[in-house]
Amino acid sequence: MSSLLNVLARQVRLTLKRIPITLLAMIFVILVCLSLAFIDGWRSWTARNIQLHEMGISTSNMTRAIAQHASDTIKAADTTLVGLVERVQAEGTGPRELSRLHALLVARVGELPQLQGLFVYDENGRWLANALPVTPTNVNNSDRDYFIYHRTHRDPKPYIGLPIRSRSTGVWIITVSRRINHADGSFAGVALATLSIDYFAKFYDSFDIGRHGAIVLALNNGIMLTRRPLLNDYTGKSMANTVLYRDSISKKAADTVFIVSAQDGVTRLNSFRHLDEYPLYVSSALSKDEILADWLTDTYVHTAGVAMLLVVLGTLASHAWTCRSGFAETDI
Repeated sequence: MSSLLNVLARQVRLTLKRIPITLLAMIFVILVCLSLAFIDGWRSWTARNIQLHEMGISTSNMTRAIAQHASDTIKAADTTLVGLVERVQAEGTGPRELSRLHALLVARVGELPQLQGLFVYDENGRWLANALPVTPTNVNNSDRDYFIYHRTHRDPKPYIGLPIRSRSTGVWIITVSRRINHADGSFAGVALATLSIDYFAKFYDSFDIGRHGAIVLALNNGIMLTRRPLLNDYTGKSMANTVLYRDSISKKAADTVFIVSAQDGVTRLNSFRHLDEYPLYVSSALSKDEILADWLTDTYVHTAGVAMLLVVLGTLASHAWTCRSGFAETDI
């Protein structure tokens, strides 16, 4: 075996001696060029994956912050409703009690910037008390979905209804409500808190989501409550048929996925999270092209630099080979 190896080594040395030094140099240059191209390609691909991974973490953290904000906003309103329901059920709705209740509602709306209004309705939908300076007359809310829900459900938990236009202000609002009972447990009315969509919009505007990003607050059934950017026909729109909702949101508590939008064809990195205490979810999305814009610029610069280096090496190698060929012809 040792002798065979020695023979092979000797044969390799003899073969290398027969190969012109310029050819070996040319082979070396080619290998160097291929190595540089491979290393630059690997570096670029790794940088791309790192960029996507870091932005996935960033988007997930942004979604977590948005979910916490939504939960805290609704929690503050719901806590007010709990006290309001207990007060109405304990003290009743006489003229004196309603006068004190009106003062309380006005004070609470002034303390909580997210509140657009607070209202109390009787079992027929008539307005008993509110936080408005003057109570409108001949107004009835028995046709609202939150009122119908509480009238037909004994569920003591808060109900977050469909987005609606306020009858008192005309603006889009999100409703949070609780059932009020008589002493015997029968339906006695509804306590309602309305949240301003502008309050959420101002908070969402504080995030940098690029030109093609989006932030969504929606019910678990896919009904959109608000969105950034807020489009006229999106409030109250169902997202149940979208790929994101059908394949991910309806099946998982939280996740981050790439989805091609069926509306504009933009590929976005979508991160969503369901709220723990309320039947809502939030979603934030960033355009994949915008995420990779800086990486793409950096890749172009590095690729141009490597290409110039390869051209220089190739030119030098070609010149050396030409000179070698000229010398060989002279020798002949």
